[in-house]
Amino acid sequence: MDLHVTAHGRVTLVSGLPKMFDYTVCPEFQRQLAAHLEASPTVLAFDLTGVEFVDSSAIGSLITVRNRLMASGGSVALCSIAEGVAKVLRIADLGKVFSLYPDPAAALAASQA
Repeated sequence: MDLHVTAHGRVTLVSGLPKMFDYTVCPEFQRQLAAHLEASPTVLAFDLTGVEFVDSSAIGSLITVRNRLMASGGSVALCSIAEGVAKVLRIADLGKVFSLYPDPAAALAASQA
């Protein structure tokens, strides 16, 4: 996994998540993301372009990141969500936990306001 992390003012955009975002990649995801969390972004937006599957470990990793950011007033946004992944998020009612956007531009615009 090769995460691409770019700062856009208050928002840090993370892309490059794997097609199968599951328990096999979560430790590497957490490791690569750790250094960027120390910068305490206000909003961490994950671009899920290309992600076709998430399991409970991936959702747990995202919630862990969210909880860590919330301690300092931050939040997590998800964008470019494939229909299969969106269905999982709806079933788990995670629209209440994460801000959801159709694409990175919408996530950046909403988070900069």
